[in-house]
Amino acid sequence: MINLKNNKHKTIFVIISIPILFIAQYYLFKFGVLRPMVKGAEIKIVGGEYVKDIDKYVVKLNDTVTLSTGNYLKIPSYAQDANIWFNVLDDTGVLKIEGNKMTALKEGFSSIGIMKNSRVIKKAAIKVVDPKVQNLEMNIDGDLEYVGDKATIDSVVEVDYKKFQDTYKVSFESSDEDVLRVEGNKIKAVGVGTATLSANSGGKKIYSKFRINAWVSDIDINRNLEIEIGQTQNLNPEIKTSPRGLKHPKIRYEFLERKLPVARALSINEDGTMVGLREGKETIKIICGNKSKLVKVNVVEDSITNNKVQNLEYTYDIVDNKLIVTLKWDYLNGVYDYDVYMKNNLINRNKFSKIKSVTIDKDDIDKSRKIKTTIEIDLDGNKSANIDIYVVGKTKVGTTKPSNVVNIKIGDSNPGYIDDMKVEGLTANIDLENNIVNIVWDDIEKYNCTYNIYVRNNSKGESNFSLYRQGIQGNECTIGIPEGELNLDVYVVAIYNGSSSQNSNIINIR
Repeated sequence: MINLKNNKHKTIFVIISIPILFIAQYYLFKFGVLRPMVKGAEIKIVGGEYVKDIDKYVVKLNDTVTLSTGNYLKIPSYAQDANIWFNVLDDTGVLKIEGNKMTALKEGFSSIGIMKNSRVIKKAAIKVVDPKVQNLEMNIDGDLEYVGDKATIDSVVEVDYKKFQDTYKVSFESSDEDVLRVEGNKIKAVGVGTATLSANSGGKKIYSKFRINAWVSDIDINRNLEIEIGQTQNLNPEIKTSPRGLKHPKIRYEFLERKLPVARALSINEDGTMVGLREGKETIKIICGNKSKLVKVNVVEDSITNNKVQNLEYTYDIVDNKLIVTLKWDYLNGVYDYDVYMKNNLINRNKFSKIKSVTIDKDDIDKSRKIKTTIEIDLDGNKSANIDIYVVGKTKVGTTKPSNVVNIKIGDSNPGYIDDMKVEGLTANIDLENNIVNIVWDDIEKYNCTYNIYVRNNSKGESNFSLYRQGIQGNECTIGIPEGELNLDVYVVAIYNGSSSQNSNIINIR
C-alpha cells in the first residue's frame, strides 16, 4: 500500500518536472546562460581583393580584407548567437586581425581560425604575396595631332602572380590639362602645346608624349608677287586656324623647283624674308601644319619709283603762335630731292598740297642716313591744329612711292610731348622650338601709342638699324629668327600723333 503511494508521487513529479526542464533550458539558451552548439561555420573573405585556391586564400601585401563565418547553424536555433570570433593561430607576424578585418603585414604563410571559447572550430590557410607589375602597355586608339581630336586609351597589365592580374587597374594622367584632357580612358586634345600622357598601375609608370597643333584652315596671301633686284620683302602670310585664334604651327618656306644657287632669282630665309637677286621667276611653297600654298614671285629690274620713303617721324613746338614741325625720314639711295605734302583737316579733309621741296647734297648724308627739314605753320590765334603730312622722293624717271602719313593734332586735351618719354622694360625670350623671338616692353599708358621695332643683324655685318615692324598696338612683338647665327640688336620707339619717343635701350639677342 505504501509502495503504490510512493510510485504515484514519483509519476506526478516526473510529469511536472519535464515541462519545467524544457521551459528552463529554453530561457537558459535564450538569455545566453547556456551556449549553443555551432555547426557548418566556414571562413570566407567577403570584402577586398583575394584569390581562392583549393586549400588556401591568397591576399596581397598591405591589403585589408573582410572575413565572414558564412551561414552556420546553431543548436538549438532559438539560442542566443554563439560567441565566436576570428584569431591568428600563429606568431609569424604575417597577419593581423581586428574584429572581422584581416590585414596582410608581410609576405609569407599563416593560418587563422574561428574560435569558440578557447576552442578552434574552423581553420584556414592564408598566403600573403606582393605581386609585381612586369609589363604595362598603353595603346591609343585614334589620332591625337590637332586641337579637337579624341581617342580611347587601351592598356595591358602583366603581373608575376597572374591570378591577381585582373585586380590591377590602370590610371591615366596628363601633364598639362590645358593641352590634353583625360576622363577615364578617354582623352581629348583641347589646346596647342606639348603634353605627356602617363599610365600608372601597381607603381609602374609608362609615358607617351604628344605635340598638339592647331588645324590650319587657310593660308591667306597674295599668290602673285613682284619684287625688284636688291629689294627685301617678307611674305608674312596670314594663318587661319580652326578653332579660330589658336597659335599656328611653324611656317616653312621651300622652293618648288630645284635649281643651282647661281640660277636662283631670289633667296628666302626661314622667316619668309625674300631678297631679289636677278631677273627671273620663282615659285615658293608655304607650308604650315596640314596646309600649303604656292606663291609665284617675279623678280624685275630695280626701279627707284617702286621704292618708298621710310620712317617719316616728327616733333613739334609752338613758338609765337606758330607750329614749328621738324620732320625726319630715311635717306633713299640715289634720291636727293623730296617734296613735302600737307593737308589741314580743320579746313579740307580731302586735299593734300605741296608745302616744301627739299634738296640734299650727297655729302650732307650722315651716318644715321636721316634727312631732316623744318616747316612753319601759322596758327592764326587758334589753340588747336590737325594736319596730315607725307613725303615723296623725286627722280628724273618719276616719283617714289609716298611715305607713311603722320598726323599732328594739338588742342586743349593734348597730353603733352611724347618725345620726352622713353620706352622702358624691353626684354626678349627666345623660342627655338617655333624659331621665333618674343619681345615685350612696358606700355606708355599716358598715350594711346603705337610702336615701331628696329633691328640690326650683327651676323650679317649690318651697321645700321632697319625698321622691322611699325604701327604695333600693344606691348609685344614676335621676330622671326634669321638663318645663321642668332645675333640681333633691337630697340623700340613709341609713336603718338606722328611724334616719336626716345629710343628704348638696345638689347642684344643671341
